[in-house]
Amino acid sequence: MSARVEIRRLSKSFGGRPAIRDVTLSLEPGSTTTLVGSSGSGKTTLLRCLAGLLAPDSGEILFDGLDVIGVPAERRGVGLVFQSYALFPHLTVEQNLSFGLDVRSTSPPERRRRVEELAGELGLTFLLARRPSEISGGERQRVALGRALAYRPVLLLLDEPLAALDPNLAESVRDALSRAIALERTTVLFVTHDRSDALRLGDRVALLKEGRLEQAGSPRELYRQPRTEYAANFFGAGLVCGAVAVREGSRAWADTALGRIELPDGWSGPVRLVIRPEALALDDDAGSPVVVRRVSYEGDRSRLFFETPSGEAAVDCPPGRDVPRGARVRVGVDPSLVIVLPPE
Repeated sequence: MSARVEIRRLSKSFGGRPAIRDVTLSLEPGSTTTLVGSSGSGKTTLLRCLAGLLAPDSGEILFDGLDVIGVPAERRGVGLVFQSYALFPHLTVEQNLSFGLDVRSTSPPERRRRVEELAGELGLTFLLARRPSEISGGERQRVALGRALAYRPVLLLLDEPLAALDPNLAESVRDALSRAIALERTTVLFVTHDRSDALRLGDRVALLKEGRLEQAGSPRELYRQPRTEYAANFFGAGLVCGAVAVREGSRAWADTALGRIELPDGWSGPVRLVIRPEALALDDDAGSPVVVRRVSYEGDRSRLFFETPSGEAAVDCPPGRDVPRGARVRVGVDPSLVIVLPPE
């Protein structure tokens, strides 16, 4: 049975230096929340407070309405998966998977059924007799995930489980992780530094900045409707330029380094515009003229970088079109994809 987890005004300091500050966040039952932020933003500290490995200085942690601060880690019903696997090297895959069930005195038939179920979900059926030293890093991480899920925790905490894996292994573990979470329907908090994983794997995304919650919402909200310039740039760097929104009747626009851009209703006065590459397109007829300063070839596309009075911007070149460095091109703006922020 997954839990509804409420974090209320949680704070924790080390040696007088705040690690998390007044964080309030809710995790809905059966949902996956990805917790993301730069190094030192407080992600792991928050996770360890939830696990019971750290005691917060103030605030509340509620599991289905019950405050668990002061409840020992082993009695919280929390599963924890570390970046470093933390498997028992002398035990087989099967014994590692069943460890939590053994501790809880699960009957042998139920233990066997649960291990077989998890091994099937995670692609470990043919590895059950092996030891951790005899399997790959990606397989070890899947074993660690299975061990944490075995006794059906009310909350699963994942501390950057993909960070130590090479890209190919990380992709296979990512897929297995997504399938297992969907099947188990466990409440999950997934700590990651990878912005792509945060958007791909979370039902909700929580962004920390210097120990504070910068913004939380759906992946689409964090990407398309950031509330601050920090949030906007964290999930997709783009040209940030200041402008003045001018209104005339029901229309509003701003004059920018890339020409006049029409804005959504409601804006007037100083604004900041975040213009990501997907908001731009090569437009040989009506676009603003620019000079390509560098080209980044990325296989399925080329990204063209150019300078504007507000800084460097980029536009994606469609497949089949080859634009060399130094070329003069015209770039148009899709106003519906421009992010408008209030002045700081």
